[in-house]
Amino acid sequence: MTTYHIDLSICDRSPGCPARRACPQGAIVPVEGGAYPGGAGYTVIEERCTGCGACMRACPARAVSAR
Repeated sequence: MTTYHIDLSICDRSPGCPARRACPQGAIVPVEGGAYPGGAGYTVIEERCTGCGACMRACPARAVSAR
């Protein structure tokens, strides 16, 4: 099964992350420790990810890639 990864060096750390909003499974969550939710970036919870690719299509920075 395909899962997805977020490259934190590309992620714009937007509090309104389009990839997170697009995920039907709620698999994209903020990395802990940021000054605001998403301030440290986002990560994919692989156990929740169904491999639909909605996050990759929605990310304007193209920080999401398939594994």
